[in-house]
Amino acid sequence: MLVMACGTGAAWAAPLPLLTILDGEAVLRIGTGSAAAAEGLRLPEGTLVETNAQTKLLRLEWADGSVLDLGPDTRLMVLPGAAVRAGTAAPAFYLLQGWAKQVGAPGEAHRGGVTALVDVLPGTGIVVLHADSALAWVFAEAGDAHLADRGAAGGRVNLVAGSAYLRQGQARGDLAARPHPDQLKQVPRGFRDSIGPRAASFKGRPEPKAVARPAPDYAALKPWLTAEPALRRDFAKRFAPLLREPAFRAAVQANMNFHPEWEPVLHPPLPNATTVKPPETKR
Repeated sequence: MLVMACGTGAAWAAPLPLLTILDGEAVLRIGTGSAAAAEGLRLPEGTLVETNAQTKLLRLEWADGSVLDLGPDTRLMVLPGAAVRAGTAAPAFYLLQGWAKQVGAPGEAHRGGVTALVDVLPGTGIVVLHADSALAWVFAEAGDAHLADRGAAGGRVNLVAGSAYLRQGQARGDLAARPHPDQLKQVPRGFRDSIGPRAASFKGRPEPKAVARPAPDYAALKPWLTAEPALRRDFAKRFAPLLREPAFRAAVQANMNFHPEWEPVLHPPLPNATTVKPPETKR
């Protein structure tokens, strides 16, 4: 299971990823605020990246040469923190919804990522993922890929180059030597173009100033706030300042069944009553 950290610096010691390609628009949720995505920005731990239907490609690059491409209609958390993965590193991302393509640096293993149903373990090569809360499709575009199915009957799944794995809901996953042509047609066009790393072109250039966007309302954050418990565990603390907005507070209250961890934030327990001892009277 995943343990989220946001901006603490404790769970992730590697350099922060650099946003090097943006073909379209995207929003970054950093802390409690929002900013327009822009090339040249470095993304802190716990940043929520959200692309829209018209976004063709958003790319993140790490100092070790690994690359993460995002497609349209995608929600992803960067550097979500430590995951329970015996003997392996924390993941580079949590893919809540949409498309991601992970490329390891030449001769080096990428850190993998997490979805609600499938955990992509560290490995070399190129992996394409499509995921939401009820589906996970993983395609080993190049090199081998190693997965951990997070279902009750799951286990390790090894993909060779060209093979694919599909898991839908509670059903057992299906490993195919070749993905169905209809599945390949859905892969974003931006993933099909061969674009080399661009991080070097930003060296020595000042980081652009992030352009603020309006603070997120409850509807914008709901997919995150109602995600699996391990992912959303720290959201109540992180987004507590937004409760000052009456509409946000009312929406949290109305949806408590989906995120009960907000209860002590909405209704803090009263401090223990202090008993005042009356002064002694002289006899």
